[in-house]
Amino acid sequence: MLKEFEYVIKLQKIDNQLLEINNMKGDLPQIVDTLQQEIKTLEKELESERKREKEIVLEITDFKGKTQDDNVHLERYQDQLYLVTSNKEYDALSSEIDTMKQDIDKSEYSILELSEEIDKLKESVKSKDLTHQDKVKELDIRKTELEKTNNKTKSVKAKLQKERTNIVKSIPLRYFREYNRIAKAKEGVAIVPIQQVFIEKKDKKGNIEYIPAKVSCSGCHKIVPPQKVVEIRSGNKLNRCEFCGRLLYWDDKISEIKSNNNEEEIF
Repeated sequence: MLKEFEYVIKLQKIDNQLLEINNMKGDLPQIVDTLQQEIKTLEKELESERKREKEIVLEITDFKGKTQDDNVHLERYQDQLYLVTSNKEYDALSSEIDTMKQDIDKSEYSILELSEEIDKLKESVKSKDLTHQDKVKELDIRKTELEKTNNKTKSVKAKLQKERTNIVKSIPLRYFREYNRIAKAKEGVAIVPIQQVFIEKKDKKGNIEYIPAKVSCSGCHKIVPPQKVVEIRSGNKLNRCEFCGRLLYWDDKISEIKSNNNEEEIF
């Protein structure tokens, strides 16, 4: 087998161990990231709604002040109404009174609308604040779980990453690029051994012999053509699975699988 190819196989075995370490974390990293984003969004919404609450309080105060001033003016106009001496003055003053009443009605309606808005905001803030507290608690729990898992695997992971760095130095760049391309598309698994199944057969005397049957890619379990099997076992060049695109190799320790199934079941 090509020496460079052996290094690629070693690289995959290290990456398989690193994948197992990452799998130990499960979906904890994603959960932590999601919770952090949700908390950040909630904090922005709470900040915005609390800011709006303060604005509404000021607006209501302004409208109440304006309504109070308008009522003072209204009373003054109404008192003056009894002192006018001409129809022209009476009509002008009546018009001012009507305008003032309309202004007071508008202010009171605005106060009502703003009061309803602030009530809804308070409910929203209360609900989001409780949700925020719950998510912060959950985030603390999940981060603790993730930290424990990281601590358990920290030394092993560091050792594997160091070994990986040293092995990568021995792999030609074109092989390494090809490995990374396939691994990215196949969830981290770029190269896999082929599997040769041997069927158990018994002769009339009861002696057992194993007859070679199908050969398949251990990545996608599709059959590998006989001619390609010969090339793979020689290890003189890179061979790919025609179905999943992974690189294939022969491993004397794990590629042979003995089965006591019938030939029909195997095929």
